[in-house]
Amino acid sequence: MTQQAPEYYPYVSKHLYNILDNVGYTCEDRDRKIRNATDYEMFWNMEMALEVPATRFYIYMLGSRGESSTGPGLESDTDILLHRDHFIGVTDLTDCQIHMINLLMAKDNSTHPGYVKLQLIRISPDYTPIPIYGVVPIDSSNRSVMVNTRPHKFGPISGPAIHVPGSNKMHSTDNVYSVRCKRWPQEGYEWFQRRRLYGWPTPKQIQNAWEYGCFATPVGHSHSSEQHLESRLSFSIAERELVRSFEDAAMKVYIMLKMVKKTFIEHVVGDAFSSYHCKVCMLWMREQTPRELWRTENILYCLMHCISQLYEWATTGYCPDYFIVTNNIYDRKIIGSVRFN
Repeated sequence: MTQQAPEYYPYVSKHLYNILDNVGYTCEDRDRKIRNATDYEMFWNMEMALEVPATRFYIYMLGSRGESSTGPGLESDTDILLHRDHFIGVTDLTDCQIHMINLLMAKDNSTHPGYVKLQLIRISPDYTPIPIYGVVPIDSSNRSVMVNTRPHKFGPISGPAIHVPGSNKMHSTDNVYSVRCKRWPQEGYEWFQRRRLYGWPTPKQIQNAWEYGCFATPVGHSHSSEQHLESRLSFSIAERELVRSFEDAAMKVYIMLKMVKKTFIEHVVGDAFSSYHCKVCMLWMREQTPRELWRTENILYCLMHCISQLYEWATTGYCPDYFIVTNNIYDRKIIGSVRFN
């Protein structure tokens, strides 16, 4: 990002900044939205602990509402991630626990980066973890794995989410039931070893991301022959915390990028290009640029570079996931004529 910005960019940037503040995207609005999301999580987690104390659900508010990037012109449903504490994902058999439903995050040569199969593990009488084979449903390697295509009574399924319509007082929700893995998969280790020139994320943020772990969500890769048996890895808690740490100018660039997507791109390619692509672009751009760049007078400059980066990815057909760079998140949606348009 060394190209010289046109002289009018700082002037326009300051006006854009003020406009966003005036319509409800101030730092105070952002802090309030984060507090609301935190209170929402706390309330529902307490409610679930009282209702089902033995095998409780944990919930997290994610997406635009969870990261405080929603507002006028960018209204959205509430994205909820849920997991039960007696289902645990493990990357190694030594991590299995008794009295739990242990699921090994298994891969084979046909599994795309960023995806796994959840293989059932049985604990023997002498507490030895034993992978289960040959019991329906099985995959091409004869492993007994979980299926991700279960129908749900509360609403239609879209990707990994179950849509629950809202009411006059409540937003609609997209609920994703997941399996938590407290350890990162090996293919995500590159993120921790990555050489970063500008100190973002900070060592503390990187450590926190390690402790958050990841989640296996019930959706397979669109090009997989065993799509119904796969789960997509999600690092959404780490993503949310990183987005929440954006400088005010960076958050405003992110909001404008989503507005550009909604206004100019969505009607051409539909859901092939989503807000998630904008988020991935922002995470990469923030990591690869100095903090000093993300100032009020530079927001138009930063926005144009984000758009250029997205265009470059669309042209090549390759958009690397922020946490697992070998996972091409354009691969599953932006293909053929859509990329051409």
